[in-house]
Amino acid sequence: MAEAGTPLDVSIGVCAYNEENNIGNLLNNLCRQFIPKPFIIREIIVVSSGSTDRTDEIVQKIAEKDARVKLVSEEERKGKAHALNLFLERAKGEILVVVSADTEPKNGSVARLLEAIKGDVGGACAKTIPNYKKTVLGVFYNFLWRVHNRMLFKEMLNGNLSHLGGDMWAIRRGIITKIPPNIINDDAFIGIALKRKGWRVVFVPDAEVFIRCPCTPLEYISQRERVLIGHKQIEKMIGVAPTTIGALAFKKPKYSIKILVEELKLQKISDYAKILVGIFMEAVSNLLAIVNLKRIESYLVWKQIRGTKIHTI
Repeated sequence: MAEAGTPLDVSIGVCAYNEENNIGNLLNNLCRQFIPKPFIIREIIVVSSGSTDRTDEIVQKIAEKDARVKLVSEEERKGKAHALNLFLERAKGEILVVVSADTEPKNGSVARLLEAIKGDVGGACAKTIPNYKKTVLGVFYNFLWRVHNRMLFKEMLNGNLSHLGGDMWAIRRGIITKIPPNIINDDAFIGIALKRKGWRVVFVPDAEVFIRCPCTPLEYISQRERVLIGHKQIEKMIGVAPTTIGALAFKKPKYSIKILVEELKLQKISDYAKILVGIFMEAVSNLLAIVNLKRIESYLVWKQIRGTKIHTI
């Protein structure tokens, strides 16, 4: 890192596929983010992978008004890892920030991530917050993310965090220059890679990014099945499981139960039944992940969950 007071260039990457409903909102959000000195956002690179809607057109129009915005357009979708590698290859900033295309970062959250990259910290991740309705699926999805965020925070305090879990994260440039093209969960893989190289990974609860909740149980199960297969892929590939509540349940059952109970105490008793139904959906997702692990190649190009793309945040 540069000396104090020296400008620090930042590159922001967005991997997108058919995100016409949100890409404009996201880019405008990122362009307006408050960034304190010495950080400077030098470029916002959108890697559009085989988009067939107006995603590329919207990005280009914004690029005409803000020279920091750059479009890298792929004719064919080759998976999130391939798109991310294009960003890692082109990014020139000393700190690289990756933001999911279907999100909305809270103002100032990018700055908080950047400020966390200091000393022996190689990567930092934001707190993911679902926008949800008080349905069974919405309540459980929110509960699941609250448990995940609580676990990330506790693992960081214990010095064990090796997961860039969430939809917005930042790393130092040069530590990870490329990831395997067949990786499903890039954030989990990079977090473990940073830890193995001797860098610390931190969770930044004051950096918040908002996401949408799947609209139907089938959408939820489809989304979770892919994530869980990605976790199993990483464990099989490098022998280390990502930092998730599911993985911790086998290694530290009492510790995991304590996290769940702490979060349950904050929930309304009237929501317990909804959470129980959600746990059943999570069990189904786990079962499908085990059954379909042998077809892992079919999950490399992510299946878009349309329910999370319909409305702007």
